Amino acid sequence: MNTWNTTAALRQSLLACALLASLAGALGCNSAFADEKRPYPKGGSSAAPAAGPSASAAPPEPEPDLVDGHKPWAPTLDVVLPEAASAAPTKVEWASAPRAWEVRITDPGCKAWRIREWYRFSCGFGEIEMISGSNENVSFTCAKTQQDSELCSEAAIIFPVRRGDRRAVEFLAWSKWGPEPDSILTEQFLEGDPYPMISLQGLRWDF
Repeated sequence: MNTWNTTAALRQSLLACALLASLAGALGCNSAFADEKRPYPKGGSSAAPAAGPSASAAPPEPEPDLVDGHKPWAPTLDVVLPEAASAAPTKVEWASAPRAWEVRITDPGCKAWRIREWYRFSCGFGEIEMISGSNENVSFTCAKTQQDSELCSEAAIIFPVRRGDRRAVEFLAWSKWGPEPDSILTEQFLEGDPYPMISLQGLRWDF
């Protein structure tokens, strides 16, 4: 009795396996024929076309706006500073001082002026701190629209640029957490350099 049951069960298993195999073969054939006759998508489909020469060429970037007819991020590099030290300019002289286009500026809120070898830098309101370099002949100014205000409406740093100088200055802006770095000013005028290298880099600007 047990042998007959075992044989019957074995036959049923073999029959089921054969049936599944035949169904799988039929489905496989139908799928193969369906793939051969399937219309593949053409233009306008979601499939990405192969990149050609025209597709790989990026469009030209627009030219940034000029500031007072000048590109602040492209210094002129034609300044000739006097070798002899001169006295610091007065407040009246700074009021009509020309812009220093030899300074590379990437923060649109910052400006630089020059009288002889003396430079004045400002990034509007905020604080200014010396990071490194000599503080000899370095001065700070703070202009306030309201005398009782604790903040400067325009803070500026003034110092001469002479051979052998190396300085780094940090401009701080106010946020809800207090003052935070906003721009970095670096200056160096090494022996043998034809002109000083001065850069006022905005930390939040990409150009």
